[in-house]
Amino acid sequence: MEDFCYSQENEKLKNELCSAIKDRGAFRRFKDLIIRYGLEEDWYAYRYEALCKIAREWCEFNGIEYK
Repeated sequence: MEDFCYSQENEKLKNELCSAIKDRGAFRRFKDLIIRYGLEEDWYAYRYEALCKIAREWCEFNGIEYK
């Protein structure tokens, strides 16, 4: 989530997202903001790519073929 926040070009939005993910209730605040700003699709695509990268790196590290 933090990397997604920092990837935003709009400084105001970036700061608002970064502030939202601090402390208790971070997931709810983050979700509310991505809905408010219409970033849901961007977030889910970003998350998907990040998870794929983690999986590929883990497979490579463990000598497992990745498809």
